[in-house]
Amino acid sequence: MYVAIEHEITDAVLFRKKASEKLHHPPAGMQVVTAMFDPHEATCQCIWSVNSIDLVVDFINQEFSDCAINSYFEVDPDIAIG
Repeated sequence: MYVAIEHEITDAVLFRKKASEKLHHPPAGMQVVTAMFDPHEATCQCIWSVNSIDLVVDFINQEFSDCAINSYFEVDPDIAIG
């Protein structure tokens, strides 16, 4: 399954540090497909390939809730464009 996450970044320095540390070695059953930042590093949108939405929600909330407000939704690959 795919899950999209929008991070409203509240601390860009901490978010960037954590992303460089945590996203290269996520827990089993999770893989970052893409991560897109706006030019001001105020927002990041990511797509994850995961075994369950709960897995990614738990991981992101644990690792990034101190530097971003995170919103999640499951992506329907049958109607996604691109």
